[in-house]
Amino acid sequence: MEALSKILKTSLTIVLLLLAFQTKAQEDQKLVTFVIKNAGIGVDGFFTEYDVTAEFDPSDLANSSFSATIESNTIDTGIGARDRHLKKAKYFDVENYPQIKLVSTSISKTSTGYLLKANLTIKKTTLPVEIPFTVTKTEAGNVFEGTFTMDRRDYGVGKNHLILGDEVRIKIYHLEKTG
Repeated sequence: MEALSKILKTSLTIVLLLLAFQTKAQEDQKLVTFVIKNAGIGVDGFFTEYDVTAEFDPSDLANSSFSATIESNTIDTGIGARDRHLKKAKYFDVENYPQIKLVSTSISKTSTGYLLKANLTIKKTTLPVEIPFTVTKTEAGNVFEGTFTMDRRDYGVGKNHLILGDEVRIKIYHLEKTG
């Protein structure tokens, strides 16, 4: 009987861990994520606090808009020491620049979805970016997914570095709930 109790407790623990992992995976889909090469290996991370506003009407793209404000101090690469380092002045300088901002300038239709042209502000630098994205209608609402690449040095995030890659791949996943 004691052996059966141990098996049940172990099984329950495994199920709870799997459920927790699945919940975390679903939450991660809603974050602004990034990947950068460090010593040739892709390092990924995300920001845990952000606000996204999407006013999207596929039949009225001229009046559609998209904006995002990301709290730069919520960077999470899974390694606390690295996160603290990235928050310093050399990188994101979260003390002086607590937010990263993206504001659309236009949205157009493409053969594979849409193209968002926007101004991206990191620290004191604002530059135009283009983000191809798709919109998928779900029962919960519209899912916006877009990916783009930027050079971190253009925004003063770190200096030239032999080990750290210059290009950062950013993915935005946003669910605009309906009803």
